Amino acid sequence: MLMQVIRVVGLAVGDWQLQPAVPPLSSREHRELAQTLRRLPSCYRDRLPQPTLRRVTREAASGRWEKAVELLVAALHTRAAPVTAAERDELRAVATALAMPAPAERVDRLPPR
Repeated sequence: MLMQVIRVVGLAVGDWQLQPAVPPLSSREHRELAQTLRRLPSCYRDRLPQPTLRRVTREAASGRWEKAVELLVAALHTRAAPVTAAERDELRAVATALAMPAPAERVDRLPPR
């Protein structure tokens, strides 16, 4: 029960480290993030199967951004899909903006294109 409470309030990450505070997004940043997430799946159409891209797109369109990013990064990682430096930076920035440290770390391990 205690672990659930700690996770709910966002204090536990990994080995009992405090989670860094992520400032809330401004309206402009929120719009930019939404636009990025809407177009992001199409950037990988040459490296990921259509069913995966449709799932990522559906999650992003439904406002489930974290799920969309998790699916996209997991698919890229599973396929060892190469990414450009700009794509890596963009994926890392999106994951960071959504306070998702695990996908951000996986992005760094993707092979370069």
